[in-house]
Amino acid sequence: MSATDRHRQLLDAALTVFSRKGFKGTTTKEIAAAAGVAEAVIFQHFPSKEALYNAVLDAGIGDLDTVQAVETFRNCMERGDDEGVFRAVFLGILNHYRTTPAFQRVILFAALEGHEQGLNRLHEQRAPLFKMFQEYVKKRQQEGVLADGDPFAIMVGAGGAAHHYGLITSIMNAKISDIPDEDIADQLTRIFLDGVRKTK
Repeated sequence: MSATDRHRQLLDAALTVFSRKGFKGTTTKEIAAAAGVAEAVIFQHFPSKEALYNAVLDAGIGDLDTVQAVETFRNCMERGDDEGVFRAVFLGILNHYRTTPAFQRVILFAALEGHEQGLNRLHEQRAPLFKMFQEYVKKRQQEGVLADGDPFAIMVGAGGAAHHYGLITSIMNAKISDIPDEDIADQLTRIFLDGVRKTK
């Protein structure tokens, strides 16, 4: 196995174990066993468990398709497509839970265990989306389309609804609905916009 392939194999094994036990509950011996290698192999690629953990966070953050999300947001915003903007928020978050459930679990553990460095990197990666959304809401409020309210609070409300649904269906594996995510996003968009649109 090439060094690059071995590096990726170790990251994948570490992601699996960290997602189940968190940083504090995981040993490099367990990661080595999951990868099918001797523990010493890990330290040929990573100087410490923390370095391996940070590499897992970096790889997971890199796998989140922020570029595509920004482009989708920008296209909807340029058209003044409120439904498209909110739907992109809901569907984007749900897609992350469906495509990267193990990484979502690692992030939850990071928050519980207080790994500020990794969490800060995630916040920095998502900051452009947060800023775009809040600026759009403020603009639409000034145009009289959306009701007054703190754009940050509106963003938290919209994101919170999608995160909660993703959490209970992907992480907690609750079998509460057979509705496709696209339909859930449509319904959340209607429910949310009914609450933030300005009434005439």
